[in-house]
Amino acid sequence: MSLYGALGAGVTGLGVQGEALSVVSDNLANVNTVGYKRNRVLFEQLVTSSGLSGTTFNAGGVGNDVIRSQGVQGSLNSTDRTTDLALSGNGFFVTVSDSNITGDTQQFYTRAGAFGEDNLGFLRHTSNTYLLGWRTDSDGTIQDLQNPEAVELQSVGSSARATTRLDLGANLNAATANFNFDTGLAPYAPLGPGVGPDQGLILANLDAVVADPTQADFITSSRFFDSQGESHDISVAYVKRGDNMWDYVAFADGGDIVNQAAGTNVRIGSGTVEFNADGSIKAQTVRAIDGTISATNELTVEWSGGVDQGTINLNFGDLTGGLSFAESDLDAAGLYASEGYMSIIVDDQAAADAGIDPTLPFQVHSDGAGGLFVVNDPAGLNGGPYTSSTINIPTPLLEPQTFEFDNGMSITLDDGYAVPAAAGQIGANITAVNNDPIGTGVGTDGVVQFSSPNNTRFVNQNGFGSGTLANVTVDEEGFVVGAFTNGETQKLFKLVIAVFQDPVGLDPVSGNLYRQTDQSGEPLFKEAGIGNTATVVSGALEQSTVDIANEFSNMIVTQRAFSASSKIISTVDQMLAELLNLR
Repeated sequence: MSLYGALGAGVTGLGVQGEALSVVSDNLANVNTVGYKRNRVLFEQLVTSSGLSGTTFNAGGVGNDVIRSQGVQGSLNSTDRTTDLALSGNGFFVTVSDSNITGDTQQFYTRAGAFGEDNLGFLRHTSNTYLLGWRTDSDGTIQDLQNPEAVELQSVGSSARATTRLDLGANLNAATANFNFDTGLAPYAPLGPGVGPDQGLILANLDAVVADPTQADFITSSRFFDSQGESHDISVAYVKRGDNMWDYVAFADGGDIVNQAAGTNVRIGSGTVEFNADGSIKAQTVRAIDGTISATNELTVEWSGGVDQGTINLNFGDLTGGLSFAESDLDAAGLYASEGYMSIIVDDQAAADAGIDPTLPFQVHSDGAGGLFVVNDPAGLNGGPYTSSTINIPTPLLEPQTFEFDNGMSITLDDGYAVPAAAGQIGANITAVNNDPIGTGVGTDGVVQFSSPNNTRFVNQNGFGSGTLANVTVDEEGFVVGAFTNGETQKLFKLVIAVFQDPVGLDPVSGNLYRQTDQSGEPLFKEAGIGNTATVVSGALEQSTVDIANEFSNMIVTQRAFSASSKIISTVDQMLAELLNLR
């Protein structure tokens, strides 16, 4: 009888509308819950088998399905804590049940980024789970992509970095009289390879300047740091050797140097700075303690105190470029001598025989066979050293060919060029041009030589002393950045962002967390801001997606539907009673 079908429909209506009211009430209760995603009810018709055919209709009633909205972006509200995190875009923070990750450790996913540091230094979620990330080097390089770990800050503790680079900016007064070299001094010994008597005499005079720095024309000083964060002072003294040519010597107190006496200046390096006629820097050399030229412009310092050996790159500024040369510019030995700091040589032996310093930058030479050019930059002045860079040159050339190097220099060989038959010969029609001379008026960003008083414009070094972790922030790429009491910052971790094929399929659990299901699929661990992955917003929380006005409207509609279903049941009851009373 269809009355019983109507009664069943009314009962199903009461059930689903009651569940709908439960969903609405849950939404309203979580209107202020961080990261909460609004749920909604989808109603669907139920049909009985008897209602599919025949002339009578039998009500099937109504069913429902709860639709979640995990993938919907909520609004972001600022907070006063840097460890409060929000995601703008696709993805979830990953948390784990235990800071010591094992095969039994559970993973959870959340958009509610309310994290704080606990007493052990872990960033912990309000659900008492631990935030997951990759440990990084200080420059942000992920150490082990396959093994993320709970973000822990306590072990960071302190930070220090040894000085490895010194950038100098100064003016050396061009009007300074040439230094009065003492020719009676014995050349410095022992002399390293490539150090002639003249250089030995220069070293001897520079050692006299170290013993009595008042002889120097100009001195700059800077504080350096070793690998343990201990500070040391290094001074650089300059003396003018000749027109556009200055020698310098770097020295420190002997108490900072292994096996040296405190209170006595000790030379740790020296070199030469050459200038163009316009006062811009043209060339720079750096020499070790034994007088040999450093191939990388680096000084090696044996700090005392059992710390690591220090290696410091001295940078006096960008060297000028824009130099070009042709075969007609070459002398009989195949050497480009004009300007003095850039040379083209036929072979290493020819250069040695000609008395040319083999450490002059940008040596370009033929091997005399096989059509090879070898490009060397042993002094490191052009970004080298290029100790084994070779290019193959077909011979003879049928058309001009240009070979470019990563510092901007190029070598062009004209058509008809033939590989030299033997060492000591140079092929015809060779040109070379530095295509990237670092702008016009170059060489003025570091040490310069103008007719004005000596002065120091800047002395920058990249080391810093020991400091303890003061606080952390998280940038939009998900890097956990530590700020230390020494004023330095360092990248410590990078947060793991989980992306799902179907985030709606995630199963909610208490504490604003989700678990993966078969429907959601396996999580893909990604870095923030890459592809369609969310970026991280520090000092903010994602709010609930509940619209309170819309939920009140749904409540009214649900209440009326519930009342209608209740009315169906009471009406059917009355009709059945009347039917039973028929005689």
